[in-house]
Amino acid sequence: MDHLTLNFENFLRSLKRGDNTGTYELCRRTCKFLLSLIKQFKLTEVRDVPNLISTISLFGQLSTRILPLEISVVNIVRRVLHIIREEACHRNIDLSSEAQRITTLTGFFRETEAFTLTVDYKDFRESIKNEVKNLYEEIETHEKSISDQASTHIFSNEIILTYGYSSTVLQFLCSAKSAGRNFEVLVGESAPLLSGHQMCKDLASKNIATTLITDSAVYALMSRVNKVIIGTRALMANGGLLTEAGKYGVCLAAQAHCVPVLVTCGLFKLSPLYPFDQDTFNEFLSPNTIADKPESQEIQYINYSVPAFDYIPPELVSLYITDVGGKMCSYLYRLLSEYYSNEDYNLYS
Repeated sequence: MDHLTLNFENFLRSLKRGDNTGTYELCRRTCKFLLSLIKQFKLTEVRDVPNLISTISLFGQLSTRILPLEISVVNIVRRVLHIIREEACHRNIDLSSEAQRITTLTGFFRETEAFTLTVDYKDFRESIKNEVKNLYEEIETHEKSISDQASTHIFSNEIILTYGYSSTVLQFLCSAKSAGRNFEVLVGESAPLLSGHQMCKDLASKNIATTLITDSAVYALMSRVNKVIIGTRALMANGGLLTEAGKYGVCLAAQAHCVPVLVTCGLFKLSPLYPFDQDTFNEFLSPNTIADKPESQEIQYINYSVPAFDYIPPELVSLYITDVGGKMCSYLYRLLSEYYSNEDYNLYS
């Protein structure tokens, strides 16, 4: 187990140190890594199945420790665990450990019956691999699945506001333009990182009428906006969003002007976790991102707070556009039960 832990840590640290740390790339590489693990893992008898689940759970525990804010990476782990449990359930494979088995007479006969069942573990492994490959394909094609719905949500002569850079939102807007919709986009620059500048350039290169605006101008222009479309890093169990800093203020402005907020989000970002406040899943950036170093005599009087992320509560979101269609907040609990097992909500249990 020690060598597995070392391999897991090396892989996760390579993700953390990598140049491309976008959610999509991290999840894609994680799914590919777990697929290779399943291919190499020993699966010849009943006890190997709980061992596989324990090994992947260990990977998930290390993920939460090394990449605590990359919630989608742990989502991939939970999705794979759910696949294994479902395939085991279809084949009546007992997932309980020997220490947890029922020692009553009725339980003894049930165990005897379960162990007499013949399981083709080669077919069992192939079924798991196929489902994980489907998950990998879902991750790779989620932007296309979402952008295909653009023409049903965006109409001609609309003014749409977005904030910062999101590849999913970019593909969504470009798809609407390809469908013949003529609209204008206002892009918040997302200071201090100014990721909105790149978003504005990419939209303009697709012949979409685009205007770059400062963050302070969002509220003033919101009365002219027809809808707000933003991306997210993670979609929480209650429908809340973990997004880049600044989008919470945009959603509050939209609520004040009764402007609907649409969120483009792949289902691999849906998490069974619940946030509690703005600091539950957050980190703080260097003060150098917003100000120069003050004079030595002024440092003791200045306190810089530069949060990297915002938590947006579900009441500020109108619709979630996922790769399986538009969903309301009340439907997310159904999706959670479909894609995750209750046993894997807490990987440390």
